[in-house]
Amino acid sequence: MLQVRGYAALQANAPLTPFSFQRREVGPHDVRIEILYAGICHSDLHQAHADWGAAIFPMVPGH
Repeated sequence: MLQVRGYAALQANAPLTPFSFQRREVGPHDVRIEILYAGICHSDLHQAHADWGAAIFPMVPGH
């Protein structure tokens, strides 16, 4: 497993806080990239606030 870091909302309307989590290993049909910067858009904020219904937390928004 790969140990990765991001900023997560731990519950609805919570501030984003540093968060570590695991992802599966890169497979033979995957591409591994290093992300240096990510943006948070208006739809990410709606999702992190659970404005559109049930949301799963912790949540690492952004793209």
